[in-house]
Amino acid sequence: MSVQREPFGSTRDGRPVDKFTLRRDAMEAEIITYGAALRALRVPDGGGGAVDVALGYDGLSAYEDNGGYVGAVVGRYANRIAAASCLIDGRRIALEPNEGPKQLHGGPAGFSRQIFRPLDAGEDFVTLACTAPDGQGGFPGTLELWVTYTLTGRGLRIRYEAVSDQTTHCNITSHAYFNLNGSGDILGHRLWLASGQYTPVGPDSIPLAMACAAAGTPFDFTVEKPLGRDIGQDDPQLRNVGGYDHNFVLDPAQGLRLAARLTGEKTGIVMETWTEKPGVQLYTGNFLNAPGGRNGEHYHPRRGVCLETQFFPDSPNHPEWGDILLRPGQRYDYTTEYRFGAA
Repeated sequence: MSVQREPFGSTRDGRPVDKFTLRRDAMEAEIITYGAALRALRVPDGGGGAVDVALGYDGLSAYEDNGGYVGAVVGRYANRIAAASCLIDGRRIALEPNEGPKQLHGGPAGFSRQIFRPLDAGEDFVTLACTAPDGQGGFPGTLELWVTYTLTGRGLRIRYEAVSDQTTHCNITSHAYFNLNGSGDILGHRLWLASGQYTPVGPDSIPLAMACAAAGTPFDFTVEKPLGRDIGQDDPQLRNVGGYDHNFVLDPAQGLRLAARLTGEKTGIVMETWTEKPGVQLYTGNFLNAPGGRNGEHYHPRRGVCLETQFFPDSPNHPEWGDILLRPGQRYDYTTEYRFGAA
């Protein structure tokens, strides 16, 4: 059976957007070319049914209008960069701000706002491409990005590949919001993280240090616990960002390995996040406030949870945290997998 491709509407400036529906066994995923966004992900619930575990919008206008980056591929540099500037081989580069004085997820013209070109597709995969011109968001170099979504026997694999003709920063991730119950809030979801350290942030969400110990704090997920158990504690880190919106330092630091395990307390659906990146951003949708969700739903705070695999926030200003620059002749090539099962 060939892949299902159909129109998903046109942007306000007249550019057409398509939707691809991928199928494999009992799983189904919907990908749109606007922002290469994951619009839906239906997985078995263990009882003969299926649950759509990813938030998405009914129509294209909601993707254009709403914040929150729901389902989108974000970059050229995911997460926040302080003072909308970065270092490249000792040079200070001015970037385009879009969150006060900061840059978030690549700036106002990041990949979440671009229409991707379909390159290849089959029943269970699709490869989409996008070109970021030299200077977009302030970043040097023309960057070519390829994103491949593949339904595997266990879940959804996302492979990100990129090349640049100038030395630049690149940090691509999926901003998918998950709700393993399919509805309601995610405070009862149980989470385990392969991390004993998190990145503390100030009120501006910019890191205060690369890492500090999570033990004895609300940020300790080395033993599985509900997301809502400690989220309301009187902790300055939680107050700074209205809940969890923090990077966790993964252990071990390299290779495709298990980073997180999330369980829906009502459906029993378990989602494992596997990644090759050194960190994962836990975001509990603290400021999600978006109309136009599927079936007309208004998405409120804590309606979904993000597990964004990534380089650390503001790393472009901290070369001492590691060399993450993408140079001409190198290939950015990272994979994230969301694997599903039953508790």
